Amino acid sequence: MADRARRSLLALYLASAVFVTVQQGIFGRSNNFKVFRAAATNLLAHRDLYAAHPDQHFDFYKYSPTFALLFAPLAVLPFAPALLIWSLLNALLVWYAVRRLLPDRQATLALAILYLDLLFSMQYTQSNGLVTALILLAFLALEEGRQARAALLVGLDAFIKIFPLGAVTLALFHPRRGRFALLIAGVGVGLALLPLVVIPPHELVAQYRSWWTIETADASRMNRGDSVMQYLHQWLGVDWPHWPVQFAGTLLLLAPLALARERWSDRAFRLRFLCSLLVYLVLFNHQSERASFVIAYTGLALWYAASEPDPVRNAIALAGVAALVLQDVEVLPWEAHNALGHYRVKGIPCLAAWIVMQTELLGWRRWSPRSYGPEVGQAHVPPPEPLASR
Repeated sequence: MADRARRSLLALYLASAVFVTVQQGIFGRSNNFKVFRAAATNLLAHRDLYAAHPDQHFDFYKYSPTFALLFAPLAVLPFAPALLIWSLLNALLVWYAVRRLLPDRQATLALAILYLDLLFSMQYTQSNGLVTALILLAFLALEEGRQARAALLVGLDAFIKIFPLGAVTLALFHPRRGRFALLIAGVGVGLALLPLVVIPPHELVAQYRSWWTIETADASRMNRGDSVMQYLHQWLGVDWPHWPVQFAGTLLLLAPLALARERWSDRAFRLRFLCSLLVYLVLFNHQSERASFVIAYTGLALWYAASEPDPVRNAIALAGVAALVLQDVEVLPWEAHNALGHYRVKGIPCLAAWIVMQTELLGWRRWSPRSYGPEVGQAHVPPPEPLASR
């Protein structure tokens, strides 16, 4: 039964990548994917990546010059085959990472909970599935003592979207933190300079200057996205700057690390911190949007699948699935659907889950692993302390 469920879920993920390709690459032409492809073309053509290119797409490119270069292989392929590869990459890397992270039945449960949100993210043809998978794989690399691989994965992720750089906190659990800091710095410099293989230095400086301009312009707008800052504004009417809320959220995220250092050697504790980090990266990001919630829902799904069910966890998981169905699948009248979007209903189960995760990490609420199969604390990845970093 477990093998059948695993194979069926893999088939569903594969079929969904094909479905998205037909929907967004044959019957339609995804603008987000046009933006990515055009960025690679514009970099090679020595054009400003961050200027308006209405002849190619609407909206603006907001990723790094390095991502534009790395996307070049998908820019030279025909649109539909390139989109199929991109969709498979976003779907199967998540599937693979979750499979490696959890025992079999727990992984199947997590992937089932996550499926709808991953499909929704794939339909936007964005990079959120890839961003999620790279964080999970970086966690696994650190668990295996492979610091160089972890640094490369985090670095690549940060050059897709900046906020995954928060995954460096996962290295705090492991020995030789100074070495990891040097590795991440070296990877960052190398990736930042990578476009020099196709453009001269003065052009790369100009590209980074344009990127900085468009990012600072975005940051100066009072855009709260689907974040905690948005909830505070809607529920309490407060109009604070983003940074105090983000700073407070960061302190809350890191509090269990400071107060429960003796538990750092427990893999279950480290896994639950990973889940909390995934949710935090979206909830406290003022530019978060519906499609980026696949990152947070991955944290929620992993946490629920690894934990012994209880009424609170069951209610949060059920609310999460209901929010995905009601807000992302148009099963309600348009007015009700718009109201759910206006109140950012999709993020509320993630906020509830994050609060519970933090109370469990702090030891204020009991946590135990899900009973069937190998327990999380006895999973196949050994504690890193006895392993030599390389």
